[in-house]
Amino acid sequence: MLPANWRAGLAAAVGEGVFVTPAIDGVVLAVGRDLQGDGDYARLVPPLLERLSATFGHAAWFVSHDEAEVHGWGLGRRGELVRAYVHAADRGELLWHGDVTDTEQLLGCFEADPRDHSDDPSWWPDERIVMRLAGEWAIDPTRLGERALPPSAGLLGRL
Repeated sequence: MLPANWRAGLAAAVGEGVFVTPAIDGVVLAVGRDLQGDGDYARLVPPLLERLSATFGHAAWFVSHDEAEVHGWGLGRRGELVRAYVHAADRGELLWHGDVTDTEQLLGCFEADPRDHSDDPSWWPDERIVMRLAGEWAIDPTRLGERALPPSAGLLGRL
């Protein structure tokens, strides 16, 4: 792990690695390509959230990749995986664990779109839903520009 400022850490983690941010209102973000693994989310997400939540009490995980059309989220508490879901447009549902949470219900997740009049109406997640869940469970990273970010360095490394 190497110290990195926000700009360098985020830029480097896009290609490979993970940038662990300084705390923002008590929330630490870990972002980067290594958190996607090889796309086997059912293998990656449960143990990651179990370990992190055992250590920190609460851990949330999110993926939103519009180009690959992969969107998902997960929540761990006190070492237990509470909820996890990942959907890929080309492969369908890749991970489903636990019951739909109150927050997912409030955001309209898994409800058919009333504008869809096809024979098989369906609901698919998108970046908007993922970021709204992130804001409810942890912090919405798309709104970081609205906050005063801590000037301290984070850590950049590989999983």
